[in-house]
Amino acid sequence: MKDRIDITLRIADVALSLKVKPEDEQLLREAAKDINDAWSLWRAKFADNSPTEVLAMVTLLFAKSYLALKAQSVRAEEMLAMLEDTIDSLLVSAGNAAAARK
Repeated sequence: MKDRIDITLRIADVALSLKVKPEDEQLLREAAKDINDAWSLWRAKFADNSPTEVLAMVTLLFAKSYLALKAQSVRAEEMLAMLEDTIDSLLVSAGNAAAARK
């Protein structure tokens, strides 16, 4: 099996030829579809703007979504760490209580 495969994606009015890992192909195709859906919607909504401006707006939309998810992930990791600390403390307390009863 090849390490990389050749694919072509169209983003807005640009064709991109890429060499990608086979396991990344579907995700990249879905990303291109989402970008093109937003591109089409925003091109119609902002018909007076240049294609470059519209693509910049779409890029900003996706970057904002990425950063929001990244922040959410950090908060989830922090909550999991606090939960793990609480569980550890409870287990230590339970172990100490059991040892004291012996």
